[in-house]
Amino acid sequence: MGERPSEYKRDLNDWYVEPVWSVEMLRDRVGFLGEIHDPCCGMGTIPKVFGGSGADLIDRGYGYPARDFLRDTSTYDNIVMNPPYKTGQAMIEHALKQTRDRVAALVQLKFLASRRRHELFSRPDLESVIVLSRRPSMPPGEELRKKGEAIRRNGSIDFCWVVWRRGVRLVNQPTMRWAL
Repeated sequence: MGERPSEYKRDLNDWYVEPVWSVEMLRDRVGFLGEIHDPCCGMGTIPKVFGGSGADLIDRGYGYPARDFLRDTSTYDNIVMNPPYKTGQAMIEHALKQTRDRVAALVQLKFLASRRRHELFSRPDLESVIVLSRRPSMPPGEELRKKGEAIRRNGSIDFCWVVWRRGVRLVNQPTMRWAL
């Protein structure tokens, strides 16, 4: 089965907002140690669920500072993010240099199927891939801001959380789990 095209025009900065349930699902399955930071937090779904901090490339008016994460030299306990698709790999690679515990990225399932990203998914600290059995509806942030949560429908794209555990050389292959 192929993907159903979105009814929305593509957002210039790939600002698409994950539903709360998708973040709660990660929180309930992964034992993060320390604080959580989301460097591309948009409306702040991830910081709100985890009680952590956030920033975004653009000040979107939700109280989070504007900061270009790819130039950020801060160190964080954990980074949890729904990165923009076009800069996702660069953001994940940068996050892996900036964290003490874990990096978790919400990505389209097809993000895993790439020769260019093979090295990223071959790292010995790749802990798990958690496939969302329910497709999340991720409307553009501007549309969600204007029209509210009622515009979320059934999602049309498969997503997964990919989790790396920094400083841990995992003996076994990463686990692949399905979140129902």
